[in-house]
Amino acid sequence: MQQALLAEAPAASAERPLDGDVRCDVAIVGGGYTGLWTALRLKEAEPSLRVVVLEAGICGQGASGRNGGFATTWWHDLDALERHVGAEQARFLARASSDAIGEMETLCDEHGLDIHLRRGGKLVASAAPGQDGSWDAAVAAAERLGEAGRFEPLDGAAIRARIGSPVLRDGYFIADSASIQPALLARGLRTAALRLGVAVHEHTPMTGLDRAAARVQTPRGTVSADRVVLATNAWASSLPELRGVLVPLSSHMLVTAPIPERIEQLGWTGGEKLVDGRRLIHYLHVTRDGRIAFGRGGGAAGFRGRVGGRVIWDERLARTVVADFRRFFPQLADVRIEAAWGGAVDRSWRHLPFFAPLPGADRVLVGAGYSGDGVIPAVVGGRVLASLALGRGDAWATCGMTTVPDHRQMPPEPFRKVGAEAIRALIARNEALEERGGRPGALARRTAGLAWLTLPARRSGATQVSDPGERAL
Repeated sequence: MQQALLAEAPAASAERPLDGDVRCDVAIVGGGYTGLWTALRLKEAEPSLRVVVLEAGICGQGASGRNGGFATTWWHDLDALERHVGAEQARFLARASSDAIGEMETLCDEHGLDIHLRRGGKLVASAAPGQDGSWDAAVAAAERLGEAGRFEPLDGAAIRARIGSPVLRDGYFIADSASIQPALLARGLRTAALRLGVAVHEHTPMTGLDRAAARVQTPRGTVSADRVVLATNAWASSLPELRGVLVPLSSHMLVTAPIPERIEQLGWTGGEKLVDGRRLIHYLHVTRDGRIAFGRGGGAAGFRGRVGGRVIWDERLARTVVADFRRFFPQLADVRIEAAWGGAVDRSWRHLPFFAPLPGADRVLVGAGYSGDGVIPAVVGGRVLASLALGRGDAWATCGMTTVPDHRQMPPEPFRKVGAEAIRALIARNEALEERGGRPGALARRTAGLAWLTLPARRSGATQVSDPGERAL
């Protein structure tokens, strides 16, 4: 992934850190998907706007350049959408997420980008008896909303024929889904933003924020704006206003050496992405150059919103991911793992993102809470944040994701971190037992039910990780 980030020679104007004091219409903190999609939509709406993007490292260095590459629509989350925003908004947002794949294709066509986008759809499958039916709530919501055709049920034999893993059981297929090379998308958005006249300053971290004045402090200057957009993913959890709303959680993944012939032998040639029905979810797909990318969510939690330590890299969890990969594909026991990395997911208790004014600071907007699924939601979020920044009252600015969730739904620290990690450890043991054919006891199952605070119910998703070191295992 880092090679992809560096493959495009960055323009000098984008590399140069901010030096001095500037004034603009909208200042965006964070040069990942959310920040750059927002910048593009602002400039497309009003080309004369002065838009400045500040990035602490290089654009795409965090979650946007290092995620699992799943361009996943919201159909798999339809039950959660309906529960939190109502039926009409759930349908609107899910359809918008489908449209977002086309928006990425348009971006590539207009700017000559190749982000390895492939519309191969997504398989959601059980990998143990305890995962069977984990998709029932989403399918039931689709039936209620007249969208049942989005889900194609498949039996275990059909799924195993497509992927080649002997552990897979029944599941379903969603056609509206794609895969990408995440770093190429991040760098491509940066290219497009520069072409539209967005001022991008890399190596420029935010060191202070005057909420009332909408002014961002950096090491060598300030940016004063009419509106500030905070698009910092898991790092948003350190903001005092969001500490009770977001929890940074670790996720880890690996990539194999290129094995195109072996993948063809598996029968995995249709470009499908796969997720299982765990809470500590597995997610995997085949890259264009014939590697398998395989990841797992559900690691350490950051205390009081801090991103570091085991939230960034956990050697033990990384080795567990390798063992999980070997269990999924015993016939690939000899295949070399070329690299592994980890990082933080910005988990919200609703397991859905929000794009809204920062509580108590109307001139500051924030987009966060992707909960491990941000490639497609960030496209939608860019439209919402742009409309909010422009003061519009359109369908984006009034959609069901424009309020910060109630922070009182999460317990205070230190109970949040201690409880989250204890429950996650129990869930990991339960799910490992299920995968060996066992069944957890009643008390263990009831205790694991508390995971709604920091984990989704068993469902499909794609984990997006932030900033971390790529390691060899």
